[in-house]
Parts: sequence; structure tokens; C-alpha cells
Amino acid sequence: MLEFLVDRLIALMGPISTLSKEKRELKDNAFRAISIALQETKLYYKSLERGGDRNMETEAQLVRYWGAASIPLRHIDEELAMVCEHKAEFWISPESWSDEDIKTFGIKLDDVTKAYRQLAMPSFSSKVNSLKNA
Repeated sequence: MLEFLVDRLIALMGPISTLSKEKRELKDNAFRAISIALQETKLYYKSLERGGDRNMETEAQLVRYWGAASIPLRHIDEELAMVCEHKAEFWISPESWSDEDIKTFGIKLDDVTKAYRQLAMPSFSSKVNSLKNA
């Protein structure tokens, strides 16, 4: 009987290890997508700060980046996935969003960056917060 149980447990090891690998890949894809959206948005804002003109193609690409980030993220953090979805909606027509809307929907870039870092790198984020509060 014990031999049978050991054999069954060994047989389950393959599917269990595959599952954890798939889950890790899903998380990596979600984090990669939001990281790209964040970095591309920051680059665009930097361009605007340096006197660059609004670029409708870049803004359309940001819609796609933020929308794409929301899809795999929904399996990890539904709230952050919705923030990404709202961020995509924002880039469709940024001028129609008030500062109050941005705050209400939690799509301020610094807030999204903070939420991403807390989710993707929780131990690092808590160290940074400890240093800031010291």
C-alpha cells in the first residue's frame, strides 16, 4: 500500500511542477506587459516635458499597451487589471479626463507604478517604504 502511494505521489510531481512553471510564466507575462506600458508612458511624458508635441500614434500605442497589460494581470490582481483598463481608456482621449477622474480611477502614473512594484517585488517595495519612513 505504501509503495502504491509513493508511486502516485511521484506521478503527480510532473503535473505539479508544470503547473507552478505555467503560473510563474503567467505572472512574468503580466509583469512584463505592465512594465512595458509604464516605461513607454514615462518615455512619452518625458518627450512632452521636453517640448515635444502630442503624438496620436504614440497615444494609440499606449492604449494598446495598457489594454494588453490588463489581460494577463486579471489572473493575478483584478484591481490592478482594471486600473490598466482605465489607463487604456484614458489614452483614447486624455483631454476628457479631469484630475479628479484620474485620482478616482487610480490611474495616476506614480500610483500605478507603486502598485506594480508592490505586486511584482513586494520585499523590495517594503524595504523602500521602510527607508522613506525612517
